[in-house]
Parts: sequence; structure tokens; C-alpha cells
Amino acid sequence: MFSPFWDTIAIVPVKELLVKPQIAQSMVDLLGTHTIRGKTESWTVQEFLVLTQSFTLPYLVSSQKIDVIDRIAQANRGKDEKWPICMETSNLMPILAFLLVHDVADMETFIISSLKATSSRFKDADITELMRTEPATIALILLKAAGDADESKKSRVSAFSHFITNY
Repeated sequence: MFSPFWDTIAIVPVKELLVKPQIAQSMVDLLGTHTIRGKTESWTVQEFLVLTQSFTLPYLVSSQKIDVIDRIAQANRGKDEKWPICMETSNLMPILAFLLVHDVADMETFIISSLKATSSRFKDADITELMRTEPATIALILLKAAGDADESKKSRVSAFSHFITNY
């Protein structure tokens, strides 16, 4: 029901997860139930975090909300390791695309420093290799962002689609 809008509505309950957990719980209550292996169950906050991670992790990495990323990692893998969830292609591509549209002087340094703040395992990350993982996916995410952006941001988003083609 909400899947087309997760990139807009999931960020608020997730970014406020530790301060106002009732917002995430209200969102989960709104979702109602789902069926797993033939059994109808109510959604949990952990399932909501996993369901929406590809939409919320880009914002969380950009704003360096490491404590909330830890909670998503716990919900996803049952441990405190952020590296695996950020390196999953379904999460890494939206993270990279989101970081690419920021208005900063040195884009590569900004991206790598944002990733390093998330997990020390990114210390040896090569931006070129990360971009080459799925350049078409990043380009598609950027095109969608351009379509959704206001006029002041469209040119910046379009410029980064050219940036992607260099990788």
C-alpha cells in the first residue's frame, strides 16, 4: 500500500526511532498485518526497518545517524555490523545516489567520509569501484530524483548523471 511512497514517508519514523519510538510504532500499526508462511502476523518495528532500509539508509548515512543504522543492522542481521547492510547492492546504490546530489565542493571526499563515518570498514573503499558496481542503477535513481526534484536541484541531479557515466 505505501511502497511507492517509502522514500518520502519512511524517513521520519526511522530517523526519530530512538527519540520518538512511538512514531515508528504508529507506522507499523498503520501497516496492519502481513502473511508469512501462510500465517497472518502483525508487522513489527524490526520488520519495518528491514522493509524500508533501502529508502532510509541514504538519509541516515548522509546525516550520520549511526545509532539508527545500528538498529537497522540489528533488525536485519541480528548484530551490530553496519558494513554488510550498507554494502548490499539494494542499499549501496541508493546511498551513493543520495550522496551524489549533495552540493559539496569535493564530491569524492564527501562520499567516502560519509561512508567511513558509518563503518570503519569503508576506510579502504575506492569510490570508483563502488560506482562501478551498478552504474545503471545509480543513474536510474538519479533520473527518478531529477523527476521528483524542484527546479533548483534538477540541474545538480542531471550533472551527476554525467558524473556516473565516467565510472
